[in-house]
Amino acid sequence: MRIWTSEHVFNHNWETVTVGQWQKYPNPINQAVVGTDVVDRKVVDGVLHSHRIISSDWGLAEWAQKLIGANKVCYASEVSKVDPKNRLMEMHSKNLSFCNFVNMEEKMTYTPDPLDTNRTVLRQETVVTVQGVPLTSYMEGIIVNTVSNNSSKGKAAIEWVVEKLGQECRALSLDSTLDKMKNEILDLKHTVAESLILPAKKSIEELQQDLARIELSAIKLDLPLPQPPC
Repeated sequence: MRIWTSEHVFNHNWETVTVGQWQKYPNPINQAVVGTDVVDRKVVDGVLHSHRIISSDWGLAEWAQKLIGANKVCYASEVSKVDPKNRLMEMHSKNLSFCNFVNMEEKMTYTPDPLDTNRTVLRQETVVTVQGVPLTSYMEGIIVNTVSNNSSKGKAAIEWVVEKLGQECRALSLDSTLDKMKNEILDLKHTVAESLILPAKKSIEELQQDLARIELSAIKLDLPLPQPPC
């Protein structure tokens, strides 16, 4: 059995990080997760309880596939709860695939940093047990290293989502401001000469068109490039 633990501090408040966690997949940083399906979701006493099935590609080496089975889409069960009043998010997951050989249990908690409430602490623990195959200790070491690498990608993915959400909010704010300016200019038609109104209105419309093109370019850049077949 191997136990892996980690602690990481995000420079964002708890609300921002938990929103990022929910919207983490898909992302171009960690493409191992290929799908998430909600099995059950309910609110009890103000706490959101969710059960999801996570589909992922473990990317097993050929020799490992021969030991525990062919590489395929693997599934894990994830149970989580979000308590906005106490600012606590907990996630527990357990693999459903390869259960006869590998047992992986992961726990993650997101809480405000006690030293700075504008930051969020992620604590993560994973327990890996391999049995019924040769080289159990070696296999456990490989899986723990994979967990560590995926954890780093997961943290980077949350940062990517938070930045993307920030860009969308800033774009919406700018677009709203431009619309307001255009309406204010139209309201001045009765007091200002038309020769001054039209150039101002045209300039704002051009800004809005430029903003739309920038957003489209950003969406294209976010799309992951196709990977060559192995």
